[in-house]
Amino acid sequence: MRKLMGWLLVMLLAVGCGSAEGRVLTDAEPFAEGTPLLELFVCPLLGADSMVLRQGEHAMLIDMGKKNDLPKIRGVLDDLGLTHFDYAFNTHPHTDHLGAMAALAEAYRFDRFVTGFDENVTGKDVIQRSTIQALRDAGIEIVHMDGGDTFMLGDARLTVVRQATNKGFNAQSMMLLVEYGACRMLLGADVTGQAQDNIAREYDVRADILKYPHHGINKLTDSFLEEVNPSYAILTHGSVNTQPAQQVLDKAGVPYGFATWGVLHLSTDGQVWHVEQDILPDMQDYVERFLKQKNGTL
Repeated sequence: MRKLMGWLLVMLLAVGCGSAEGRVLTDAEPFAEGTPLLELFVCPLLGADSMVLRQGEHAMLIDMGKKNDLPKIRGVLDDLGLTHFDYAFNTHPHTDHLGAMAALAEAYRFDRFVTGFDENVTGKDVIQRSTIQALRDAGIEIVHMDGGDTFMLGDARLTVVRQATNKGFNAQSMMLLVEYGACRMLLGADVTGQAQDNIAREYDVRADILKYPHHGINKLTDSFLEEVNPSYAILTHGSVNTQPAQQVLDKAGVPYGFATWGVLHLSTDGQVWHVEQDILPDMQDYVERFLKQKNGTL
């Protein structure tokens, strides 16, 4: 697959960890062979979340997309050669974050499934009960976590960021703060509006990388963006549907990438992040037009 160089997304974009300025660099050198890395692979889904976090021999699936996203998710997992996961971490039980989990459990080995919600919770577009039952039938351990809980994936430290007192499944969804060396990444689940401000007041949410909450459909609150102060953002939706988010990030000078263009691959040695993306063949013409328009050359 051909890689494109252009607006905000370069063949190899480097984001330094923890520094206050000059964090976005180009012409970065690739990591030396054998360097221990933390990696995130963002599946190319439209308006749904599914990501793979890998550190050494340890792997974790974060959200599971919609039911009909199963082929795309399996394509990413199979390309990575993954068959076993330490965790499946579900931010909240909506169908666009949990839909493919039961089918994935039939094809791959998962040690534990992490949820922050009652096993019998119901509601519009909520599939908690049926999914939990399928996972129990498959012999997968169900683990309940809440805000402030921490666990390890290899040498990476993961902290659940959540306020369960917020109203609504999106507001109560579990963000995940990932720390590896000096690098920090905040995976923003679907938390929007006042819930973002509540979380920013309670937690240290500083991060080099932000998975923009709710796919990038809504604007971030000013206080939340100021507290996170990211150097790069991931939008798990397309460029047409995320214009409010793009405006917020453009104003703040934060580069970003769209998962719908192709698998986003972020990796870090604990000092710097590298961001790469292989553009899907059927997206190449569209991406070129978008970049030209963004650069004012179209």
